[in-house]
Amino acid sequence: MPHLSRTDLDVFARRLQARRRALIAEIRQEIEDDDDEHSVALRDQFDSLDPHDDRAVSDWVRDVGIAQVVRDTRELDEVETALRRVADQSYGACMDCDEAIPRARLEASPAAVRCVPCQQRIEARSGGVGSGL
Repeated sequence: MPHLSRTDLDVFARRLQARRRALIAEIRQEIEDDDDEHSVALRDQFDSLDPHDDRAVSDWVRDVGIAQVVRDTRELDEVETALRRVADQSYGACMDCDEAIPRARLEASPAAVRCVPCQQRIEARSGGVGSGL
């Protein structure tokens, strides 16, 4: 995006990648903390995934029925979407109106995909805080 330099994009990408790694570690820890038979099987399946295979990790995590993992999975999806937007050079543009998302919003929420007015419209329609940060 014109309002973000290549250096800015690299900084945001590193922040997003660090958050992705932290979320995967949190998910793994949640699974490891539970010793029931189902959790042990899930842990074995999770450990066999390639941590660099974004789709396999998020697809697998999406199927896990642990409340904390569900929250972390939602955030992981948002982070992965933002990383894809960095890669396809659409990062920093609102997905609804294509206007630039203010840098301050991206600083506060690097996975944001909408400008404030568009996000507010989404939240007003859904009756509360919506997805898309």
